[in-house]
Amino acid sequence: MRPFEVIDAHVHLVTPRMVERAVRPNVPIRARALEAAAQARRNRLQQLAGQSLEEIAAWWAQQLDAHAVAAAFFIAVGEANEELAEFCSLNPRRFFGWGSLADPLHPDAPRIVARFREWGLRGLKLYPPTQRFHASDRAVFPVYEKVAELEIPVLFHFGITVAPLYDLTYANPLSLSAAVKQFPEVTFGIAHFGAGFLRETLFLAYHTDNVFVDTSGTNNWREYTPGNPSLESVFADALRAFGPHRVVFGTDTAVGPYRGAILEEQLQILERLGLSEEERALVMSGNARRLFRLEAPVAGEP
Repeated sequence: MRPFEVIDAHVHLVTPRMVERAVRPNVPIRARALEAAAQARRNRLQQLAGQSLEEIAAWWAQQLDAHAVAAAFFIAVGEANEELAEFCSLNPRRFFGWGSLADPLHPDAPRIVARFREWGLRGLKLYPPTQRFHASDRAVFPVYEKVAELEIPVLFHFGITVAPLYDLTYANPLSLSAAVKQFPEVTFGIAHFGAGFLRETLFLAYHTDNVFVDTSGTNNWREYTPGNPSLESVFADALRAFGPHRVVFGTDTAVGPYRGAILEEQLQILERLGLSEEERALVMSGNARRLFRLEAPVAGEP
């Protein structure tokens, strides 16, 4: 029995409808590249064939129970905010959603974000390497203005990615640095420790208090980083730069079994690094509760 609860702030909801209607890129793509991406989509559909939203919700509840995870924050495939909201409504005390945008630079993007409160979504997830925009482009500032109004966080996937189509020109977290200063009232998050841009991610902690990192995924980007640093050293660097109050746990689980091995490995790392029980509780759930303005846990509940 753990002395604190666990909230997974980064998992992925994948449904047949989401994969079927995955938004085509909003930039010119060669036909051959599009076909390769379409094949990946067809492969994913085979894994999900015939599953209803209710069945997927029941599977997720079982997986969270099996690993003693109190709640999870889901990211949908593509701009599927209404379906994500419907999914979360099936288990509203444990399922929460990161909303998304097909094109953050589109004039309608702020109006879509404005509906997040109606849909019950708790944050915005953006993906510069696949959406192909620079995070401090002034064209995206209206989205940040709306995020500030709603008082919700923005999470970015920078760095390397398994997405079928991407452009690493947009993958450097330092492209966010101007926006971090322009919008001090907005909390910005960097997923996967920057996914290969750890040094640049740590720079964003300098003279800021509105940036956090999440720990999600296998973090196998380390294999493509000079020196192949251990995950323990990555945690140590992030905790030194950001402090325990700005590191948020996640597994990046999508289809397939819940990534319980990632959960256990990260718990062990936090213990080996000598964090107090209170500090470990912050990383594993407390920071997520504060970030998403969740109610305090009810005594006796997971």
